[in-house]
Amino acid sequence: MAQTGEISEAPFAPPDHADDRASRRRSASRRFERAPSVVITAVILILIASATVRLYELQRPNVLVFDETYYARDAHTILHGYLGPMPLYPWEPGKEVSWPHPEYGKFAIAVGEAAFGNTSYGWRIVPAIAGTILLALVYPIGRRLGLAPVWALLGLLLAASDFLGIVQSRIATLDIFVALWSVLCVYLALRYVQTGHRLRWLFLCGLAGGLAFGTKWSGAFAVAAAMAVMLLYRRRSWRRPAATAVVQALRDVVLPAVALVVLPVALYCASYVVYFAKGRHTLSQWWALQHEMWWFNENLHATHTYASHAYTWIFDYRPVWYYYQEANSTVHGIISIGNPFLWWASVPALVALVVLAVVRRDRELGLPPLIVALLYLPWLNTTRTSFMYYMTPVAPFMALAVAMTLRELSKGRLPRVRWALLCYAAAAAIVALLWYQIGHLATWWLWREPNKVSLDFARVTLAVGFGVAALLLLAVFLWPRARRLWPYLTWVYAGAVTGVCLAFLPILIDLSISTTHFYHLMWFRNWI
Repeated sequence: MAQTGEISEAPFAPPDHADDRASRRRSASRRFERAPSVVITAVILILIASATVRLYELQRPNVLVFDETYYARDAHTILHGYLGPMPLYPWEPGKEVSWPHPEYGKFAIAVGEAAFGNTSYGWRIVPAIAGTILLALVYPIGRRLGLAPVWALLGLLLAASDFLGIVQSRIATLDIFVALWSVLCVYLALRYVQTGHRLRWLFLCGLAGGLAFGTKWSGAFAVAAAMAVMLLYRRRSWRRPAATAVVQALRDVVLPAVALVVLPVALYCASYVVYFAKGRHTLSQWWALQHEMWWFNENLHATHTYASHAYTWIFDYRPVWYYYQEANSTVHGIISIGNPFLWWASVPALVALVVLAVVRRDRELGLPPLIVALLYLPWLNTTRTSFMYYMTPVAPFMALAVAMTLRELSKGRLPRVRWALLCYAAAAAIVALLWYQIGHLATWWLWREPNKVSLDFARVTLAVGFGVAALLLLAVFLWPRARRLWPYLTWVYAGAVTGVCLAFLPILIDLSISTTHFYHLMWFRNWI
């Protein structure tokens, strides 16, 4: 292991990686070579820790929370209940309440209930497994997006520290399944275009897209993202002889159309096999059900305390409380929210990647923003009541976008392993243990004490404080010598993301905390 010099790539990256951009110009076989054992070990440890968090006391709270009252009960109905036509509405699938959504997600929850009974653990075990598998896909997707092993590892670390992925993996709702199949669909699309357009990856991509679509209609966004990836990596048939070009063009159009349109639609229809077999419904009743689903999803305008507009989601404006109980000066709760240090950073990261992709004409830099846009922006056009947890399929790509931006800021350079670990561990410990004290001190220094002089003086002091912080950050961006700090600041930032996750963990997995601690965690009024 190389330990000489101020900044070293070993053992994370292959030789000759002084600039990570040079590595992205190498051949696919070189770029996707096996990662060093230390990176693979780190990936395994992160996945083990993440699985532990998702499975720990999974049965708590031992009651139906939020939309589990629909999906867990409907899973039980699929296993044991009545699915036949109802007298007033023969198109309804019996006693199922969540009929506005297709069936695959409910089938998955039913598997857990069949294995472990109609209990909170039975409802949630399959979502927990799905969330862990989803996280396991982040590292290979990062590699497919052109990230060297250590930067893909960073993306995994950031995704593992995201609050939303943890919470959605621990409740029996559909969004974690939409996220799993959506992320898998994009991964398989990348694998298809980067490994010689092998048909097995194409049809597996369509299979994953069909499962996403058959869980929620929003799963179709993943199919659109897969199509966009294939268009970016399309083969240039016009450079070949005419006859070969025609055959190849038909192959490049017809087969993807079958895999990404016909197959997902067929799988969507197949999700209703129980509707027809056990419920004995007719095709006309099924078609009436589809019409009612469309009307419901287009026209739902129910008032809900935690509903929010899609453009606010990425800013963590209005989280969703799935469960809350306060007694004897202690609080138990589960909040669905993104890691603010990660989500807020993803906004400038996505913008920066778009600019760099255009300036450098580098499609790999543009892929994360494109995928995020295709999975997220369609929600901006919706008029129905919506919630922030619809971001579950988007969040892993936000983490990879931040990792890619940090790579660009660091010029692909890495500190020594011991320094990277020290920066990460120190930042994680400080943020996890002292974030409130640091924030309280800053508030006292920049606002409360100056406010004793006058309100105007406090405003000036606060503005100066923010200005100094902005100038320091700008200096780190622009001053050539300060840029040498970025390889270290990268791991300080990663540690801060993990540290704030540890601080919020009690209200992600329903652990008891004091009321005082709870209100310290509520940074903004709209989080309550």
